[in-house]
Amino acid sequence: MIAVTFLNGGRLWLLVLVPIFAAVYIASQYARQKHVVTFTNIDLLDSLAPKRPGWRRHVVAGSYLAAAIFGIIAIARPVDRSIHQTQSGGEILLAFDTSLSMEATDVDPNRLDAAKKAGEDFVDQVDKNIEVGLISFNGNVTVRLSPTLDHAAVRKAISNLQLGEGTAIGDALAAAAEIIGPPSKDAPDAPAGAIVLLSDGETTQGRPTADGTAVVAADKIPIYSIAFGTANGTVADPNTGDIVPVPVNNDELAATAKTTGGQFFKAPTADALEQAYAKISKNLNSTAGDPVEVTVEHTWEYTAIAMVLLAIGWILGLWLLRGLL
Repeated sequence: MIAVTFLNGGRLWLLVLVPIFAAVYIASQYARQKHVVTFTNIDLLDSLAPKRPGWRRHVVAGSYLAAAIFGIIAIARPVDRSIHQTQSGGEILLAFDTSLSMEATDVDPNRLDAAKKAGEDFVDQVDKNIEVGLISFNGNVTVRLSPTLDHAAVRKAISNLQLGEGTAIGDALAAAAEIIGPPSKDAPDAPAGAIVLLSDGETTQGRPTADGTAVVAADKIPIYSIAFGTANGTVADPNTGDIVPVPVNNDELAATAKTTGGQFFKAPTADALEQAYAKISKNLNSTAGDPVEVTVEHTWEYTAIAMVLLAIGWILGLWLLRGLL
């Protein structure tokens, strides 16, 4: 948030002199016209002053008055004050499993709908100054929303998630690492962000989960992995109609968190998922530092404008009024 203020605002009272100068100038013009009218010999006036400046003198006066305004603002020392939130955790990227196994009803009403609600609630818990992004993965990885402070847009993107065949956890993690990137050179020990991985299965397509985890670990990004569902989950095969078991693979998801220095959560129910998100949110929010006020002074800019206007007035005076240029 930016606010325009002045370091020496009391000096702005000098601005009252500008309309006074303007009034004096206007009064002098009326007085001048009165004296001109009393000079009734027009032919003699034309011979004495064949090229009278007319409206051009007003341009010169206007330049000087504008220069006075900018000069007074300059000595009041205008500044922009903005609040920047320091943070070591950076961005949060949700990696959301949308494989067909998320259709299992071992979690009421089903894994996907319960996970959507919990994900939306999680975004509400994240500090407003922390950017949140969303990718979804089944057999393909889709970037739904790059990290943004528009948390309402993230919630909407979560609500629009749809299921698809396959599970590409490894590819999803590699894509997430590419979005967040490695730590900055200014803070090499602080992660550029964190990944919150919600899944109920194991990789069936693309690179192995361990390979994707290695990419994330190389960029020093912690993964908070959540194994969502139970060992008794089942879904109907869309091609054959057969009932297929879809148990949660806790070991694989736990390994992703351990390898990257993150944390693993087991969430067999919607309530447990909410609790896991609450703990993650508290952890990530705690990485945000204290807000810092940044002040940028603009005195030199107003001074430069005032000097330019003075120069314009001087040049116009020589050219239009005195005919020296």
